[in-house]
Parts: sequence; C-alpha cells; structure tokens
Amino acid sequence: MLLPRWVAVVMAGLVVAGCTNKTAVAPFRPESVTFVSADVGLVIGLSTCGDVQCLRLAKTADGGYTWIWVTGGGLSGLSLADRWQMRFADAQNGWISGPFLLATHNGGRTWTQIALPGLGSRTGSVGALEVADGRVFAEVAEGTDPDAYGPVVLFSTEVSKDSWAAVGNVATGSAGYPGEISVAEGAMWAMLHPGVVSQDHGVEVHSLLYHSTDGVTWHDSLLPCPPLTVASVAAATSTRVFIVCSGGVAAGSQIKTAYLSTDGGASYKRVGDPPFAGDFDEAAASPLAFSVAAASGATYIYTSFNEGRDWATTYLPQTGGLPLSDLGFTTPTQGVVIFGGPAYPQWLQLLMTRDGGHSWAKIDVSPS
Repeated sequence: MLLPRWVAVVMAGLVVAGCTNKTAVAPFRPESVTFVSADVGLVIGLSTCGDVQCLRLAKTADGGYTWIWVTGGGLSGLSLADRWQMRFADAQNGWISGPFLLATHNGGRTWTQIALPGLGSRTGSVGALEVADGRVFAEVAEGTDPDAYGPVVLFSTEVSKDSWAAVGNVATGSAGYPGEISVAEGAMWAMLHPGVVSQDHGVEVHSLLYHSTDGVTWHDSLLPCPPLTVASVAAATSTRVFIVCSGGVAAGSQIKTAYLSTDGGASYKRVGDPPFAGDFDEAAASPLAFSVAAASGATYIYTSFNEGRDWATTYLPQTGGLPLSDLGFTTPTQGVVIFGGPAYPQWLQLLMTRDGGHSWAKIDVSPS
C-alpha cells in the first residue's frame, strides 16, 4: 500500500495569528519554499513567538542572500506536526496547503481558509499545488475512502480570486492518492494515482497523467511506465517532459526508470536509469538538467546534464536518511529544495543551486 507523506495528522482547530518581529527569535527552520522570480522568494518555517513555537513567513528580494520577516505572517495556530507547503504566484497572491488550504491576496499579511470537499477532515488534504498562467491548481484528496483517502480531484481558480471549482474529468475514482503538478512555459501536467481496493483492504496503485496548455482543457496523456510502478512527472519546457517510474524496494534502494518526451508527451524514449540507491522522493527538470531526489539510509540528489544518458550525485550530505521536498528550478541555473521534514525539525534546511544543479548549498534564512 502506498503511504503518502501528505497524510494528515488530526488538527483540533485553526487560528491564524501573527507574532511581532520583537517576539520571534532564532533559529528559523524553513519547511517550504517558493520563488516567483530569480530574486523574490518566500519560505514558511518553524520559529518561536514569545514562549510558543509557531510557523512564520520570511521573504527575500535578492535571490536568497538576505531575508526579512513578512509582517503579520505568523501562523501560530497551525499544527506544527503537519507538513505545510507554500506557493506564491506573485508578490501578492499565495497559498499554504496541507490538511487545510489558506489563501492570501496581500503578500501574506492576512490569510483566508478555503472550503473545499474533505479539507479539515481526518483524512482530507491538499496533495499538490502549483501556479501557471494566472491560475492556481490543487490536487485535493477528499478522504472519503477509508483505505486510500480518495477521491482525488483537481481544483482551480484565478490567482486573485477564491472561486475554486473542480476541473472537469481530472480525478481518480473513489480510491486514490495525489501525485504532483508540474508546469513549464505555460504547459501543465497533473499526475494522479487511482487505486483499486481488494477485499482485504489492500490497494493496488496506478498512475494517470493529464496535460493542458491553457489550464482549462485537459487531456489524459500517455505514460511509459512498466506495470507495478508509480509514475512522477517533471516538465523542463512546454514540449520536453521527463517521467520517472519507481517501484520495488530492496533495503533502502529502489528501481527507478526514466523516460523523456520531446513532443509534449505524444511519445517517449527510455533514457538512463537514475541510480538504484535511495527510495524515490521527487523529480524536477530545467532546460539544462534533470534532477531526482531520493532518501533512505542516506539522502541524494542525482542529476543528469545530458538528457538522462549519464547521472551524477550532486548532493549527498553527511547527515542522511531525511527526505527532500520542494525540489524545483526557478531558472535554468537557480533551483531550490528543502532538506528534512516536520518529524525532525532540527534538520530543516533550505538548499539552493546557482550553477544549474551541479552543486547545492545550505542557505541561511534567518531574517534580519
């Protein structure tokens, strides 16, 4: 049975509250990152508001070299045990997602809780959220299926509004898990994982890929993955898209096969397999590189700079075994990833690459 990292921890309530700059003290542990340009980015992370731990927002306007607090950006009522992700479309419009979905239209100073089916329930959650061409898209696991937390439905709205609606025909059946949403040059890809529940409550997981060039009309798309594997998508451009198929585990390692399409998903060719070590976490692509994050007894970023023919280990910390999330490229040379997770908050770090994925370095996000 697939055990998704997004499965929600029960939350007793929701109160969005801020703490002033004077009461917030170091250390600040980043949990999710979003960049709207090469210069402007935001992180949500663990901090201290007075004597209480809380979630806060910080912002950079110089590509991650210096950071300041977002005024009123404290979110001390959100559960620190849950995993929260953040995305911004621009300087004003952003979202925090997890067991709940919150939206801001004033740069993070205030937040509004969005009501969508299943959110706030014991098993409901937003599994993926991304922005493209003036719209925001969210894969919502409604949590009514007791075995697989489905159905999972793709919802969307204009970035400046809270008028969410389901995207027609982009959903799993009653059982399923969310995948990821990948965007590049106006093209959008949404991966979903429908499930088939057996009489003994086991779940056989499949993958479905949907593609859109305008965010309104979506079509199911070809997947090249072998049976009994789970697919993940990473778009490099509007026509070049990578698929990673992962399946089978062996003492902290996992078979990963990779495929490249150069015609928008109409056809694929198999490229070199990413290294065996580590269980697959995420994939990301740029016009110059294709990166795969994996973790088990160690933590890895594997990167290919020649369309998957060869792979290099571009990140392997001494402290290993922790997951990677938010892996992505803002530009062909600049990328981000979060090391660690809420279960081990002391290890949470923002890493950035400024050389196209050849190396990754820890970024000090402590606001001044």
